[in-house]
Amino acid sequence: MKQLKWHGIVLDLEFNDPKFINQFKIFAKRKSKTNPWTLFGIEIDDNKLEESIKGIQNNLKSSQPFYAHLYNDEEIIVVFKEKVIKAQPNKSSWDSIIKYGRTLTIPEEQLDFWPNRFQDEIHYFDKEDFIKLI
Repeated sequence: MKQLKWHGIVLDLEFNDPKFINQFKIFAKRKSKTNPWTLFGIEIDDNKLEESIKGIQNNLKSSQPFYAHLYNDEEIIVVFKEKVIKAQPNKSSWDSIIKYGRTLTIPEEQLDFWPNRFQDEIHYFDKEDFIKLI
């Protein structure tokens, strides 16, 4: 069954406009204990997907190889500044994404794209990270 929404993982430091994240519905927020960034779980309606991908690409900083990844239970989309790559949630389909990420010198441990299904979120975020949506 086709999902009508997408979730995504973005960092506050990866965008030129720090307020860019506010255009999305935020369902989770977690401050890193070891890095100077905050990670956000965002939600995008299916009918806003292409527009959101273009917005992410346009707002990603070009000073470092940042990316965002979006997912539903059937597909994962990794959004780089200059490229968008689609794959399945299973890691065996990520070869082209990982190869491209390596060309940008993204560390291997950052090319994990997790969570990549809705049910993974309960294992990725702590209970207190979830934002109660009204």
